[in-house]
Amino acid sequence: MLTGLALRVFLSASFSAERARAVHAVEGVAEAFAGSVEAGGSPSVSARQLGLAAGGRVLWLGPSGTVWVDGFGNAGRVGTRLSLPPGWSAASGPQAGVYASGAGWVAYAIAPLEVDAQPDGAILLVRDLTPLQREVTAIQARLWLLDSLLGAVGVVGGAGLAGSLARPLEGLQAAIRRMGAGELRQAVVPAGSAETAALAAAFNDMAARVAALDEQRRAFVADAAHELRTPLAGLQALAEAGRDGAAPPREVMGGVVRQSARLGRLVDDLLALARLDDPEIRLQAVALRTTDLLDEALWVVSPLADERGVGWARLEASAVAWVRGDPDWLHRALVNVLDNAVRHSPPGTTVHVAIQRVGGRVHVLVRDEGPGVAPEVLLRLGRRFYRPDAARDRAHGGAGLGLAIASDVLRRHGGRLTFASPPGEGLRVTMDLPAASLGAGEA
Repeated sequence: MLTGLALRVFLSASFSAERARAVHAVEGVAEAFAGSVEAGGSPSVSARQLGLAAGGRVLWLGPSGTVWVDGFGNAGRVGTRLSLPPGWSAASGPQAGVYASGAGWVAYAIAPLEVDAQPDGAILLVRDLTPLQREVTAIQARLWLLDSLLGAVGVVGGAGLAGSLARPLEGLQAAIRRMGAGELRQAVVPAGSAETAALAAAFNDMAARVAALDEQRRAFVADAAHELRTPLAGLQALAEAGRDGAAPPREVMGGVVRQSARLGRLVDDLLALARLDDPEIRLQAVALRTTDLLDEALWVVSPLADERGVGWARLEASAVAWVRGDPDWLHRALVNVLDNAVRHSPPGTTVHVAIQRVGGRVHVLVRDEGPGVAPEVLLRLGRRFYRPDAARDRAHGGAGLGLAIASDVLRRHGGRLTFASPPGEGLRVTMDLPAASLGAGEA
């Protein structure tokens, strides 16, 4: 009975939190979608991009529930009519719910849409809650196992042991109720029998992970929406300038191309981070010669270096160094590191590149001759959306994701990205990867 009660309360808390997150997300999606439509953007493209950023599927519905745009590009869905939530209307504001479909749990959120300050249907956001379902199933199995153990102990120990179990479980139940009210950061004091203490510890660990994940998702969605708003605002301004004749058509189209390219790079980076966050991602690992990786990356970054007047100084490795990894992901990580070095190097300076074999590790060293960074900044480099100089990076089209992607790629390969800025030497970035163990046919 206690297990069933704990599961019901936990599910109530989880669903309440998911509904709150879905309402928050659909409000942001509706605002961004309206801005895109007002700026003349493609509704289907906007729906797909915003759905990826919000972690779900975005549909634009007409006033009667008819699907106008499906963010997944399902042409068969367009024109069909969906049943709107009972009692919902544009005047009632955003609304969310959770239901069990044939494939699993799904959260939905609907919000009215206004384009040019006029009602224009609604935005529907649908999220897959399969990860939450798997977590609940795992917790359910643990709780039932623990319930069986507690039952056996209760039979042997008697009423006294049952009384000692009740108080810790009451504390756990109260903490679960607080989670249901939206207070996700909860912790209970492990007490009672070893099994109850273990349950309390498991609950504390679960609550901490849920709260941390909620904060990360909120921060990521907020940062992504902020970064997407900038190029969208630029496109809107250009469209208005072209409409009003305030700028020559050629200048307007050039600006549209630049802002579209920036938006495309940002979306591509967001998709890359989403793939790297997927625990089921499979890397196509092969043996790679580090010098070959470096040659390809330098070829990609050299046009930017030539444009900025930055040169290369390459120190050849004393011995051939090999790593094992996915060539596409490692290439992207190396290009991001080199691109960052070039963009932060003054004209007429040099970027120094070297490959070192240190025991069972391979180090790719990239050092620029820029002004360097302060010690407190070094601790934040590689975090998502972090830019030491936001104004300068925006001028070059950066969103603070290049080094974050490189750091995640190296982590997926069993390596790491480290930073140092000795006085007078600019920024030094070290890509540390495990050396490959080659067979006779690969050497």
